[in-house]
Amino acid sequence: MEIDWHKIFFSDHPYSFFIEILIRTPLMFLAVVLILRLTGKRGVQQLSIFEMVMIISLGSAAGDSMFYEDVGLFHALAVFGIILLVYRIIILLIAKSEKVEKLLEGEALYLLRDGRLCIDEIGGDEMGADEFFGELRSQSIEHLGQLRYVILEDTGKLSVFYQPDQDVKPGLPILPDDYNKKSKKIEQQGPYSCCRCGNTKMLQQFDLVICEYCKNNEWVKAIDRKRIV
Repeated sequence: MEIDWHKIFFSDHPYSFFIEILIRTPLMFLAVVLILRLTGKRGVQQLSIFEMVMIISLGSAAGDSMFYEDVGLFHALAVFGIILLVYRIIILLIAKSEKVEKLLEGEALYLLRDGRLCIDEIGGDEMGADEFFGELRSQSIEHLGQLRYVILEDTGKLSVFYQPDQDVKPGLPILPDDYNKKSKKIEQQGPYSCCRCGNTKMLQQFDLVICEYCKNNEWVKAIDRKRIV
């Protein structure tokens, strides 16, 4: 069977179609930039879920019109105009209704309060514990006792509020070497943290202790090191 290399690399388009692509691509690129400037957004971290959908829609319309000869540029620009109009309408609805805002943009969620995890949020679909700990480690955090609050913003960004050095208390270690020392048996008296929710308390030597907050039975020795920036 003979391989049609021309069809593989060029489809059924003539070489002159490259000139058309040369015209289509920068025009649509500039059109996308203009639409995004009109929305007032400056960075990806500022985008909510519905705004990400808007970006994807713009990208699809722009991409198709860049190299599909049967998609006219004015058709793509019409899509851009409709997307921008819908966006403006949604922004107005958000400004007038808190319920619409929560539905479309979500709301800020507390993931941690005073060194203890809000397990209903951590254990749900918002963010898993491993992902959460990884985000904290990237900010040079060694244990949960160094923290007052951690809030998951509607943009997906974490807002972290630290304890002053003098108020740092023993907390759940999140460095892998320390966290992996967890056990169901308390070997000696001291401060221990629940491995699931971070609840920290003084424990006596005992074979089995159940956390009163999350009913977990695995504990790890709490640490109280100050945060080093």
